[in-house]
Amino acid sequence: MCHRPLLLSIAYRMLGSVSDAEDLVQDVFFIARKWEENEEGDHVRNLKAYLCKVVTNRCLDFLKSARKQREVYVGPWLPEPLVQYDTNESGQDPLQTIILEDTISYAFLILLDQLTPVERAVFILREAFDYDYRDIADMIGKTELGCRKIYSRLKRKIQAEPDTSQTDEAKSEELVHRFLHAASTGNMQALVATLTEDITVYTDGGGKVHAATHPIRTIPRVAAFVLGLSSKMDGQTRIRSARINGTIGLIIGSIGDRYNAVISFQIEADGIRNMYILRNPDKLRHLNL
Repeated sequence: MCHRPLLLSIAYRMLGSVSDAEDLVQDVFFIARKWEENEEGDHVRNLKAYLCKVVTNRCLDFLKSARKQREVYVGPWLPEPLVQYDTNESGQDPLQTIILEDTISYAFLILLDQLTPVERAVFILREAFDYDYRDIADMIGKTELGCRKIYSRLKRKIQAEPDTSQTDEAKSEELVHRFLHAASTGNMQALVATLTEDITVYTDGGGKVHAATHPIRTIPRVAAFVLGLSSKMDGQTRIRSARINGTIGLIIGSIGDRYNAVISFQIEADGIRNMYILRNPDKLRHLNL
């Protein structure tokens, strides 16, 4: 169906999961096909609006049930990344190709995860897809006025958060390359120079691989942690730069094996403010070798 890219984009932003977004949209398409075969959809005037409504509500149900699972999740929870290895590279994951032109940053996706499912739906549908409040209200079963109030409150809240915007693309790439060189050579002073005063590292192993179960803060602790990780890498380790949700990041793996870590950065004018290290193998299965 021609609406697949839009539905995948909505589902990914809502769920923060590539695999879950694909599964959910595929289920909706299966139902829609059955529906068309039985000629039950003749009364629907706007198929696009109907499918968006179904996907949004499926996402809301999924998020509500997922909150209970999060209560027993080991360590920080991070979303699945969208990885672009090379803009000209063939074999790019279809979902990643769909979203990369108008993607949402990894840091902002994490910020959205702090919202309730309904708040997240309202904000994404309005901010990312520019739906009017009447359509949003119809999709999620709220009043138009209620949706306006939710969006207005969230805009004020998010604008009050620290700036999540990235610096100039070239400067960001240069900073990450300096960070990687300092870490690989064990240069503590050079590594510290790439970090902001309030640097924080979040690692997600999902209880399946070794990872810090609490955020790591302060420059000395973060620098020691990064250098410790670097010291454990050998000649079989490969590190590759890539675009993670539209911004510079790193993917790590072993020769002949699948990638076992994705590192995303929130970069500000004075350096790296947040690092997100995803190691949960369940969230890396969709990555290409």
